Amino acid sequence: MGKKDVSRRDFLKTTGMGAAAIPTVAVAAAQAQVASTVDRTAVFAALGDTIIPSEPNDPGYKTLEPYNITAEVMKGLTGIADEDLALFNDGSAPFLGNKTFLQLSESERADYLRLIIEGSRIADKQLLGKLQSIYRLSRVRVLVVYYQNYPEHRITRDANDIPILSPGDTHQITNPNTKRLRTGWDVAGFQGPLTWEEEERRRAYYKQIDWQE
Repeated sequence: MGKKDVSRRDFLKTTGMGAAAIPTVAVAAAQAQVASTVDRTAVFAALGDTIIPSEPNDPGYKTLEPYNITAEVMKGLTGIADEDLALFNDGSAPFLGNKTFLQLSESERADYLRLIIEGSRIADKQLLGKLQSIYRLSRVRVLVVYYQNYPEHRITRDANDIPILSPGDTHQITNPNTKRLRTGWDVAGFQGPLTWEEEERRRAYYKQIDWQE
């Protein structure tokens, strides 16, 4: 991680690499000094970028920040208390140069998450439980939002939850996968629901088969 010849996406495939270089440190003193407030948006944005990295010609989580993906992610993480998120942010300091999670480089953030996943180097098991819980909840939420095709995951709806279709749209495609931007569906290679043109093509194809039979 952090080296030019290693893809940051390797973080999604491995959980233990890199942690061996991080010493075992008592964290009770650091835990006692944790602030009661934390920038929730910044922490979750950094978590999203670490879990689904973005690189040149390889879009990821950060690519969708102009479309408020972090705000969408946070809607599902309201159960994480500010105090616990502050512990998470400050928990990297004893292991990574006295720097908080938000102060870490991209590769150091990945190292911190690996340390949490591996777990053995954090002596305070109560703290470890909180850190692992925050990581797991955040990871699930980030993956769900990103790979559900955000922000094209649903068409705009009115106050009665009725889809607002484009003028002249009689086909009522309410969950399109456009080429306007590269979303999780595009990264995963999922084409999404059939377009009207593709439905018509297939209908004509099967009509021809039925006629030949």
